[in-house]
Formats: sequence, structure tokens, C-alpha cells
Amino acid sequence: MNRTLIGGLTAAVLVAACGKKESAPRQAMPGMGNMPGMSGMGMGMRSDSLMPMMRAHLDSVEARSPQIGAGMLSMHEAMASRMLDAMGADMTAMGMKPDPAWTALTDSIKQDLADLPAVSGRALDARLKAHIVRMRRLMAMHESMMQGMKKPT
Repeated sequence: MNRTLIGGLTAAVLVAACGKKESAPRQAMPGMGNMPGMSGMGMGMRSDSLMPMMRAHLDSVEARSPQIGAGMLSMHEAMASRMLDAMGADMTAMGMKPDPAWTALTDSIKQDLADLPAVSGRALDARLKAHIVRMRRLMAMHESMMQGMKKPT
């Protein structure tokens, strides 16, 4: 099989795996349900399961950015949007407010997602590379913020 087909199939499986929903919400720590900031403690963050898939996806997009197609861009937009939503949910569960750096970076990423489908050629390659750098920076920022909020067990 050629690499493009393998990459596309891998990405499709990853997107399908992201669509699984939990049947019932878990209470993080019994007896702590309504305490501000406690709802996220003791359970995995929503974005935790998406991070490895997003890293693999970004590696794939980065490896073939000059020949990326519209289908890959729409799949990337869906995955990135899901990641942004999960990160926001993590922060809400932890009682965190976005700081100006976070807001500026997420706004830039959302603008990238809106603009990328209309760009092609060298401009697309350059914009995509910058977008991937921003995505990786956002993921690192989120992980750092979440680690700072988690209590040692």
C-alpha cells in the first residue's frame, strides 16, 4: 500500500476512535461533586486520550504537507476542533480561566482552521507548518497547566 493510503486509513481510524462517548459521567472523587475545582481531580482529563492521536496526526500532516489534500484538511479541522473543545472542558472542570496567552494562541489556531482551506501551494505549506507549531505549543501549554493543577497521590 502506498503511504498516503496508509496515512489516510490510520487517520480515519483515529477519528472514529475519538467519537466514542462515555455512557455515564463519572464522579471524580465521591462526595466532592459540587466543590469548586474538585470535579476534575482524580480522573483523567478529557484531552489526555486525544493528545497521542493528535501528535501522530500532526506528524503525518507535517510529513506530507506539500501534497496535503482538502480531505486531510477537513479531517484535521475536525480533530483540532475536538482537541480545543476537550482542552476547554478540562480547564472548566478544574475551575481554570484562560489567560491572555492561552486565548491568543487558541484564537490564532481557530483562525488557521478557518483560513487553511482557501490557501494552496507554497502558501499552504508555510501556513500549515506555522499552524502545526502553534498546535504543538498549545498542547504543551495545556499539559503544563494541567500538571500544575493535579495533586500528587
